[in-house]
Amino acid sequence: MKRLALILSLLPVTVFADDDHADYVKACFNALGTIPAFSCADGTPVPVTQNGQEITFDNFEPGITCDRPGLLPNDNGDVGQCIPYSRILDLSTESTQVAVMCRQKHIRHADSMLFDEIDVIAHDPNTGATCWWAAKQDDAPVDGSAVPSPTDAAAPFPWIDPEGLVSEGCGNCHDNDPFMYSPFVGQVWSIIPENPFGPYYHVDTEKDWFADWPTEVMNPRDSTCTGCHRIGLHDTCGNLTDWMTGTAPDGADELAQQFPLSHGMPPNHGMTREQWTTIYGPGVATVKSCCEDPDQPICRKTPLLAFPKTQD
Repeated sequence: MKRLALILSLLPVTVFADDDHADYVKACFNALGTIPAFSCADGTPVPVTQNGQEITFDNFEPGITCDRPGLLPNDNGDVGQCIPYSRILDLSTESTQVAVMCRQKHIRHADSMLFDEIDVIAHDPNTGATCWWAAKQDDAPVDGSAVPSPTDAAAPFPWIDPEGLVSEGCGNCHDNDPFMYSPFVGQVWSIIPENPFGPYYHVDTEKDWFADWPTEVMNPRDSTCTGCHRIGLHDTCGNLTDWMTGTAPDGADELAQQFPLSHGMPPNHGMTREQWTTIYGPGVATVKSCCEDPDQPICRKTPLLAFPKTQD
């Protein structure tokens, strides 16, 4: 056996594309430490309702609309943005904020542990180091009953490699900070970590996978919007500003198209339309002006942290 082991050790090592994933895991481990293993069964289901009534496996129909549709595209034809039974977990430790979403893009029973995608965001609020993991398969759902630590590169699980993360565009949507609010996830927001004004950068490798993700934000003067968060220059300046201030996203039912649900910011504002327009209307106008021309002095465009190389 020892001789066989010696022979095997002298054979040439084949380099697979998975080496990119292993390098990324190593960089994330160095920056953030170990991320816990978990089960999606421990997550909190995100409610999906239509006119206040719960959408379930029994009353679900493809293309159904809802009060707070998910904003992430489901990319599965006419099934739509209102699929129940996605789950969210908070795996934060003393030093690292960790949020997990086990996403349902197809209708399944409430207790199913099969998911179409499992996403992990890990963030150090002191340094800004942030890592992303996504598990998905083209031909089958992902078993979320026992998910190994994403910082264990040797554990068999369908985490996609950095090139796949780039195509997912995580940093384009999360351009303000790692944890982005929407009315959909806002229903369980109390279990999601927050760090809206802290340092923020994407842990990378020598290949600079994420170098094209946005690295600048704005803090426009005289805008009530920036009392709670920064304004990212990518998706926040795109659909997100409109969706949070009166333009209904895909999947919105009649209730979601009307005030107050049509105005997702600030969360649970409890205002009349007149009050909201008086307090936040000018701030939204400033944000939209800055999104069109972020170099205006009033926009106060500033960089997030650069992409420092993690050290071995």
